[in-house]
Amino acid sequence: MKNIEDASVFIVLHQLLHLSKYQAMKGMETLGLKPGQAGILFILNCEGELSQRSLADKMGIRPPSMTVALRKLEERGYISKEQDAKDQRITRIRLSEKGKECIGELEKIMSDMEGILYQGITPEEMMLFRRLILEMRENLLGSREFKGMDFETIIEKTKVPMRHEF
Repeated sequence: MKNIEDASVFIVLHQLLHLSKYQAMKGMETLGLKPGQAGILFILNCEGELSQRSLADKMGIRPPSMTVALRKLEERGYISKEQDAKDQRITRIRLSEKGKECIGELEKIMSDMEGILYQGITPEEMMLFRRLILEMRENLLGSREFKGMDFETIIEKTKVPMRHEF
């Protein structure tokens, strides 16, 4: 391959994802977060309060790894933990006020990144790009490889291990 213009769309998409992940990680570092920790905060922001086990299941990690991640988030003041009133074996996790503020900062990081990504691209082109990638995703989900699977199973099968992210 002589130059990037000769590369397949798959290679260019891979590069785009790699570069955007790097950019996002740099932004998260300013908040003292790793990608997996940011994921935990986003899940808690969407779900409200979750048990530690339920949170680990949603993240696709083992409970001991979740314990480490939550300890770091609690030390930074992003979450609060408390024992369930009815079952002392269950620990409930929720965002603290600082965690809610952090979500705002993470959303700003993502918005800034989109601003960089979409430079020189018209709103119509952005809408077309979104429609095309959603259609491509549906094409893959409808392929023989994924036939008969529910979305959660597909996500689990295609999940990339997140080592060293907590």
